[in-house]
Amino acid sequence: MSDKLKPSGEEEQYFQKEEREARERLRQEQQLAAIRLQERKGIAEALHTNDEIANEAMSLGFDADTAPVLPFVPIIQVAWADGNVSNAENRKVLELAGQYGLAEGSPAHNFLKLLISERPSAAFFARVTTLMQRIVKDNPDDSINSNLLDLCVAVAQASGGFFGLTNPIGKEERALLQEFAAAFSVDRIEMPSLDE
Repeated sequence: MSDKLKPSGEEEQYFQKEEREARERLRQEQQLAAIRLQERKGIAEALHTNDEIANEAMSLGFDADTAPVLPFVPIIQVAWADGNVSNAENRKVLELAGQYGLAEGSPAHNFLKLLISERPSAAFFARVTTLMQRIVKDNPDDSINSNLLDLCVAVAQASGGFFGLTNPIGKEERALLQEFAAAFSVDRIEMPSLDE
């Protein structure tokens, strides 16, 4: 009777294999959790924010290397407002990125160029705007946060107007700038009249 209760050699090997695989899965899950924690801390540091916002940035596809691009997404959205990004808008976004420390050839710079060349979804833009509202509210004195709307205006003005005779900011861009002014609690917008 005791021989019937004793597992066979094949059964013993099967259970040992299952146990090894379970330990390996657990080890991999722990490694992934440690990597996520490290990325979240890197994002929080790059954005001068908390873990909750960093976690949301991670869910949008940002990592510690690309997190500095996040404040540029509303700027890029303005460039895309009329359906395409002009050469002048492209140059302006890249110029502003350089002024704010996104080094050419860096992962952040490459991600920025990708967002300029391939239009992100409306859902992505909406989630980033919501996230940037929180970032601007939590850290309004950060250089890029305090100038965010002015940077959006600069991109909107980059390729508009007809020989200086018409408003350089198009209807779609104006609507988006008004939306951003409300979202980021900006009382003033220094640009040609929003009513034109």
